[in-house]
Parts: sequence; structure tokens; C-alpha cells
Amino acid sequence: MSKLKKIPAKNMEVRTQVKDSKFYASIFAVQNRAEAEKRISEIRNKYADATHNVPAFRVENPKLDQEALEYYDDDGEPAGSSGPPILEAIKGKNLLNTVIIVTRYFGGTKLGIGGLIRAYGDTARLAIEKAGIEKLEEFYQIEIKTPFAKVGIVLGQLEALEAEINESKYDNQGAIVSAVIKTELKNKFEKIIKEKTGADYKLKILKSIYK
Repeated sequence: MSKLKKIPAKNMEVRTQVKDSKFYASIFAVQNRAEAEKRISEIRNKYADATHNVPAFRVENPKLDQEALEYYDDDGEPAGSSGPPILEAIKGKNLLNTVIIVTRYFGGTKLGIGGLIRAYGDTARLAIEKAGIEKLEEFYQIEIKTPFAKVGIVLGQLEALEAEINESKYDNQGAIVSAVIKTELKNKFEKIIKEKTGADYKLKILKSIYK
């Protein structure tokens, strides 16, 4: 089975109130850490007059098969009372490439550590619920090098497995074919071309992509 990536179906903001404090949760689907940090800066500028702007994100690691990158910041709230509950809300739905910033306008009534954990976590979960979840399937972008005489075999097998062939380049050594294939079909493809070309090829996974 191909791996699935879950992301927010849309970018949006939800608002709620706990006792006297107002909480706004802004949720975004992002491509990477840099984009997540950009979204955090945007919200902190938008709500610069807020008491706290608490962010958390979980994004895919640029290195293949490495754990996701996770981050949170309590932004002046008691340690562990705000950022971690937001991150746990993201992880609880197994979301990736997701950033949530919960903005708080303090209304005068202290909530206590337990109350803060619930307020920030519940607000983040509300944002996820309202935004919805989109599932994306994982593909590998691959590159196959093979002699001229074998390139027809490579192209034929890619087409048979409904891979997306991006381009074919040629040099003095042979052909270089770039394609996108479902992760679950990569091993099957490689087994077939190994047999049909007599292992006269080199296959490299360039990166993992989702769509």
C-alpha cells in the first residue's frame, strides 16, 4: 500500500471563547518548515496586539524516510500549557505539513494550567474539524539510467504501470528517464526491468512527493 499524507483540506480561522478569553485558531497546509514559519510570522503580525500567539507545526522531513519535523512555542504561556496541546491535536489526526497558530486575547480570568491545556487543545481540534482533512497519496520521483538498447523496455514498463514519464534525456552512455511512480509499484517495476534488461540499469529515487 502507498503511504497517505493527511493535510488540512483548507486554510481557515475559527474563533471561540473560554471564560473571558477569546481564542482564534488559524490553520494552514504548508509545503515545508520555511512556509510554516512564514505563516506563523503572518499571524503574529496580524494579531500583534494579542496576549499570546501560540504556534505548532508538523512538517515532512526533506530527507527520505526520516521522522517528521515537529515544533511548538508557548509564547509566554506557562511551559507546556499551550504549544504541546496544539501539536498533540495535529498528531492526534496524523496530520503532516500542517501549522496551527492559536491566538489568545486574555479577558481577565486565569484558566490555570489544566484549563490552558484544554483551551488550546480544544481550539486547535476545532480548527482541524472545521477545515476538514484531505488525503494525498505518496509517489516517488525516480531516475533510471540505461543503455540505448534498453530504453524501450524501461519506457514500456513505466507506461504499463501508469507511471508519469516526465522526460527522457540522452548522452554518450545511453538514456536517462525521469518519471513519477506510486511508491507501492516501485519494487514491482524494478523487479521487472531487472529481469528484462539483465540488470543493465541504475535506478535512483530523487524524492518523495504527494498528490
